[in-house]
Amino acid sequence: MRTIEMFKVFVSYSTQDLKNVAELQQSLVEAGFEVFVAEHAVLPSEHLSAKISSAIAACDLFILLWSDKAKASEWVSQEIGKAHSLNKQILPLVLTEGLNLPGFISDLKYLPVFRDPQAAIAQTQEFILKQFQARQAAARQKKEENAPNFLVLGGLALWLLSQK
Repeated sequence: MRTIEMFKVFVSYSTQDLKNVAELQQSLVEAGFEVFVAEHAVLPSEHLSAKISSAIAACDLFILLWSDKAKASEWVSQEIGKAHSLNKQILPLVLTEGLNLPGFISDLKYLPVFRDPQAAIAQTQEFILKQFQARQAAARQKKEENAPNFLVLGGLALWLLSQK
């Protein structure tokens, strides 16, 4: 499967929720997205905190798999804090019914995986695809806006060369 260039997804989770993580990762990779899951991306002897911090900084979307287990994880809360401080877009997927999102992200709309896991994964894929398409459109627009500048610069360069 071809990876959709330059759209990176970071998944934050408790290692006790690895079954859910694997299902999400598989569906997103099959859809063509680049997905960072520390369980598979960090090799033995590598510095976990450095690798995770770098992946969060580089991601386009931070997905939080929120459960009772994730709430109890020190790593998850630190990852949320890092993503929030970097103004990353955060998409919470709630695994446990009735569990509120933490602190600074408590007002985010979430996808209720506990209701219908397959529908939540489909909505996640659709959301990511829309984000990617919006980003591509913005990049195209910026490129088109800059095109006249290149023509002016090219014309100026030709004029300068003809003055010799």
